[in-house]
Amino acid sequence: MLEQSPSPIVYYVAQSLDGFIADEANGIDWLLEFGFEAFQQHYDAFYAGVGSVIMGARTFRWLVDSGEPWPYPELPCWVLSRSGVPDYPGANARVTRDDVAAVAREARNASGGRSVWMLGGGVTAARFAEAGELDELRISVMPVSLGRGAGVLPHLGGPQRWALTGTTTFDGGAIELAYRAVRD
Repeated sequence: MLEQSPSPIVYYVAQSLDGFIADEANGIDWLLEFGFEAFQQHYDAFYAGVGSVIMGARTFRWLVDSGEPWPYPELPCWVLSRSGVPDYPGANARVTRDDVAAVAREARNASGGRSVWMLGGGVTAARFAEAGELDELRISVMPVSLGRGAGVLPHLGGPQRWALTGTTTFDGGAIELAYRAVRD
């Protein structure tokens, strides 16, 4: 059965053809080579429907290390971390060790009926999928192979079924695959 939450948790991410969201050094230079002009309108439409953000500590640290201003100043953010994270000026971030069900509930409640963006990384997204708290996947597959790196959904448990709900093609050879979780 396909279910749609009023505030679905959506893993919106780009990956290489061979399933990696970052290279071995946790970098995304390979992704930046494609530019964002072809994706901007699509991203803007997605982002307009986002009410809160969830990410793992590694993704948060990557954003801190970028030296850029916090990119989501108007959105509440939950950062899953066992050891804490550095301060990020402008971030409305709640660092938590809570279980994923509690974080999902809080983020959904704070999203104002809009989507919750599961920003990354793959391990965090996999934890939410395993707990039945990841509702949609929107994965842009980029026309490049990395060979190694951080997996898009490195599941630690059993299989998860997804139903294809749409595709979008982009100039340059990328394609977005949209899926909704199938729950019995």
